[in-house]
Amino acid sequence: MQAINWRGILRLMFVRDGSWKLLSLVIACLLYFSVNSQISHRRTFSVPVDVAFDSAGTGVVIESVEPRAVQVMLRGSHAALNQLNPEIMLFETRPKRKKNNAAQADSETIKLNRFQLRNATSLRVVDIDPPRVLVKYDVPMDLTLGIARPEITGTARGQVSLSYDQTNAVVTGSRRLLAALAPNKVQVLSAPINVGGRTMSFQTRVSLYPPGDQTRLKVAPSDMVVNVNITSEMSSTRIERIPVHIIAAPAGAAWVCTPPFVDLEVTGAEAEIARIRPDDFSVLADATHLGGNTAEDRIPLTVFARQGMTVTAVAEPTSVELTRPPSTNPE
Repeated sequence: MQAINWRGILRLMFVRDGSWKLLSLVIACLLYFSVNSQISHRRTFSVPVDVAFDSAGTGVVIESVEPRAVQVMLRGSHAALNQLNPEIMLFETRPKRKKNNAAQADSETIKLNRFQLRNATSLRVVDIDPPRVLVKYDVPMDLTLGIARPEITGTARGQVSLSYDQTNAVVTGSRRLLAALAPNKVQVLSAPINVGGRTMSFQTRVSLYPPGDQTRLKVAPSDMVVNVNITSEMSSTRIERIPVHIIAAPAGAAWVCTPPFVDLEVTGAEAEIARIRPDDFSVLADATHLGGNTAEDRIPLTVFARQGMTVTAVAEPTSVELTRPPSTNPE
């Protein structure tokens, strides 16, 4: 058998009439791309990104994915593009982070590719914009902070001081948020305490709030007990010639009191004493239990102050003498 002359065969295939063969190849390529362009179309879709991460048992969860959707340009036939349901397409990717390692970074950049696109298998991915997404993780962290002194609102009738046993609280939240806080510069906030018009000490429970984003940070305990101590600066004044009013039984005997006027010694908070007026008080002698005889009776006096006042008023003298008028005495 004769050996095959490969060199002669290759020369016959590529060299002989080479210019015509090259021209035929160019024409074939042009026809291919021309026909392909007629049956291939492009369209851009907004596709959401889903990051699969199992946070069970670790406390580490995905806080956000930026952006939540990317623009994807797909190429295919006109019929395939029209039959595509954009609502079921998504990019399904998995982060490289190890879920049981809390010491890793709080964010990660993930590159998207055509193999992660779901429900568009018959189409070709031309472009992904942007090609990467940023995944932020919520890694739990505890931070102990001091509690700021509650703010006092309103004006008390005296000097106000606060006392409470709770001085620190634990703030729990994302490590990315808490790591930026300086424990020596920030404090847990407390609700204000209204002492308007108060004259006596009292105890109240105020809520505690974490610094910064209160929707993503929690504080424990959530409230604390505060003792509000009010020390009033007491003052006294004397009001002279307050008339004594006699309360008698209906259709009973008429009475005359001696003396008809008394003085009041009023004691109370300094600010309230400065505002009082004589008509803020009334002095009463109750004679409804007395009969119609002419005997003289000494009746203790009762002092009434205007509603809302927190003062002590004492009449001088503390009692009056009631007698029947001469015109009504029996002969």
